Amino acid sequence: MVDKAVSAVGSIVSGAASYEAGRYNRKVAEQNAISAEREGAANVARIREAARQAMGAQIGAQAANGFQIGTGSALDSLTESQINATLDALNARREAQSRAIGYRVQGAQAMAAGKNAFTAGMFNAASTVLDYKADWASARSGTTGGGGGYADPSGQIVVNQDRVSRAFAPARTPSYGY
Repeated sequence: MVDKAVSAVGSIVSGAASYEAGRYNRKVAEQNAISAEREGAANVARIREAARQAMGAQIGAQAANGFQIGTGSALDSLTESQINATLDALNARREAQSRAIGYRVQGAQAMAAGKNAFTAGMFNAASTVLDYKADWASARSGTTGGGGGYADPSGQIVVNQDRVSRAFAPARTPSYGY
């Protein structure tokens, strides 16, 4: 009797622990996603600042070399630099968002695994209890349905070498002698 009870409680505790681990891992994954987004935003800011500095240096070099600023090939060169900087910033943002999505997916998977483990633990506990009840019923009827139960000479029910309570007894229909 004790081994079945411990097994049932163990299944519940194991399922609950897996569920809590899934919740924790989901929270950690969400924090990682937020961190990746913040890191991406900081990287975008660094790229834009570096581009501004490079374009300032480019304008200074053009002016020092006698180019007329803001016209012709000088303007084309600055426009191309701005386009490249924007593409670099967009790529950095996309990479950060991809990492964040990956973390969130991992969190969702961890939570789903925790829920599934909890459900499995509950079903295992219920199965253990039902199996024990079947052993008890077999013992009560004098048969052994594979559970190893029997009624001893004093009328006590014995299942797997444990005396069991009649609390697991099936409901009886009163007999009126008909």
